[in-house]
Amino acid sequence: MNTFIKFGNTKHIKLVEMDDFMYRSKDFLLMEVLNIQGKRMGFINDILINFNRGYIEGFGVCCSNLLNKNMSILKEDIISFNDNMIVKKSVKEEKLRFFKLKGMEVIDRYGDNMGIVEDIIFDDNSFEIYGLILSRGLINNFINGKKVLLIRQLLLGDRDILYYGDESKIKFKTMPHHITGINK
Repeated sequence: MNTFIKFGNTKHIKLVEMDDFMYRSKDFLLMEVLNIQGKRMGFINDILINFNRGYIEGFGVCCSNLLNKNMSILKEDIISFNDNMIVKKSVKEEKLRFFKLKGMEVIDRYGDNMGIVEDIIFDDNSFEIYGLILSRGLINNFINGKKVLLIRQLLLGDRDILYYGDESKIKFKTMPHHITGINK
């Protein structure tokens, strides 16, 4: 069974043959968070990740109340999400935040720079992280597309991320595409 990733001009990415949806960080950023009473808690400003296990653990929320600082919403406390997120409770846990990784350089086994982390791709049900999207510069992104690296082939360091996979076997990338309308 061939599986391929379709990066369209849609809200999320879809694995066409497996019928699973995948999300990117931008699908959740600035999403309004409500508690079960319908009271506004704030909005999502970051994603909490466990890089070693490859899972999204929850979301960072910027509070609308001036007395409260930032809080965290764990994955198991999410009741539902669509245009906004409804949660049971919030916690004050500190976890690794995706925006600490965004902009970090990714290097290969030979020390060559492969690009910088731009986004994250994860499953809609299990919140398993599938990979990171790398930017290689504006012109290079436009000509060759952005690189997508699988999370299983990455090691997180203090200053950068090491890619130890073999690019000669399989390559994923996002490509810009031309959109034409019916009426010209």
